[in-house]
Amino acid sequence: MARDLNIACVQFTAVDGEKEATVAKALALIEAAARQGARLIVLPEVWTGLGYSTPTAYKEIAEPIPGPTTDKLGALAQRYRCHIVGSTYESTAGGTLHNTASLIGPEGKVIGLYRKTHLFDAPRRKDIKPGVQESEKVKAGDTLPVFETAIGRIGVSVCSDLRFPEIYRVMALKGADIIVCASAFLSPRFDHWEFFLRARACENQVFVAASGQVGIEPKSGIGFVGRSMIVDPWGTIVATASDTETFVAATVDLDFAEKVKSWYPLMDQRRPAMYGEIVAGAKPARAAAE
Repeated sequence: MARDLNIACVQFTAVDGEKEATVAKALALIEAAARQGARLIVLPEVWTGLGYSTPTAYKEIAEPIPGPTTDKLGALAQRYRCHIVGSTYESTAGGTLHNTASLIGPEGKVIGLYRKTHLFDAPRRKDIKPGVQESEKVKAGDTLPVFETAIGRIGVSVCSDLRFPEIYRVMALKGADIIVCASAFLSPRFDHWEFFLRARACENQVFVAASGQVGIEPKSGIGFVGRSMIVDPWGTIVATASDTETFVAATVDLDFAEKVKSWYPLMDQRRPAMYGEIVAGAKPARAAAE
């Protein structure tokens, strides 16, 4: 019997300094997707506000989890009996901030949290607005949970995590049926975006559902790829969003992953004893030009 799951990826532009309006826009898109039958709804990264327009904008956006915004997500999740996941700036009691994805279940409660583990630090990129150093804003997480839910086992990643195949492999080995990616993937990098999503799905034989911010954030001038998409375990793009504030949805059969694994049992053919250097901690040699 097929395990059908309707997935929706919501994309929009989160505007700094307009948190209330941004949240309202997101809730309207979530509700529209839920009314069409989505049982898993993926939001972008830092979807309540990018936090790059001023040196302190991210602090003003941050909230505790659970908190006012996750409570609003919980009300919709409970009303429509769906799961919702997306990342926001999380403030903790100790004052530490994280880029945290909350997974909300159909009971309206937070099932679990994933704190972004691979922060976006690119100080020498000439094509990126100067000062993009995420580690100066938030602390990285250090766990890779896979959440058991009524709709399957869900792994969670956030944006630049996508460039690190090791974390997707870990979640796949933990039994993830689907790995979501909440993103604010910077433009113009569509080739990287599509390539990484298809590679992570194909090499780990899992579904990947990725939602990104879209357009240009007007306060900072930072632009995003958008193109939210759902990719199956064969690496085929099932659905892609248009270049606008919208959502894209598709119904997938989670059991298709088992069929793909029967065609090509990659996980059974792994040779972990050979892979020690991956986790040895040594840094690769760098070119002298750097």
